[in-house]
Amino acid sequence: MEEEMLEENWKPVVGYEEWYEASDLGNIKRVKNGQGTIGGNTLVPCVSDRGYYIVCLCKNGKQKTPKVHHLVAGAFIGKRKDGMEVNHKDGDKLNNHPKNLEYVTRSENMLHVFAVGLKSHKGENNPSNKLTEEDVREIRLLLPKYTQTEIGKRFNVSQSAISLIAVGKNWSYLKEPDDLTNTEE
Repeated sequence: MEEEMLEENWKPVVGYEEWYEASDLGNIKRVKNGQGTIGGNTLVPCVSDRGYYIVCLCKNGKQKTPKVHHLVAGAFIGKRKDGMEVNHKDGDKLNNHPKNLEYVTRSENMLHVFAVGLKSHKGENNPSNKLTEEDVREIRLLLPKYTQTEIGKRFNVSQSAISLIAVGKNWSYLKEPDDLTNTEE
């Protein structure tokens, strides 16, 4: 059985009209030769720490690393208005097809996150967190006995990170085992 080949349609990237194009398959390519680069090559994206594809764009000696879904949306949906965000309708941050992208307000984007059950970036789900839930529980036990600086050194984090745990600003959702039991009988 012969596979059907999809034709890839390309449109100029907003702000880089003569340099780059975005496709309806979610790809980005350079169209103009540059220093050390050849036009016509599709860029290889990287995944950011937030889970989105990003690419490096160069124009007139200046580099930027925008999110691919921003570039595709701009090319196929139109320029984004102030205060609007790009939403992935299916919740898949790597699906950058124009039909999967839409402009929404911050509030609408947050409602969508909860509606589709996307994972939060809380606690261990946050790729930039150095601590685990077990670490935080241990830190809470150490707080009355040691300084925040000493605890920070022990866990290879700053004193301010320990302070935010101590005052309940960070990891506040994490309950102690005693907090989870119902004391009413």
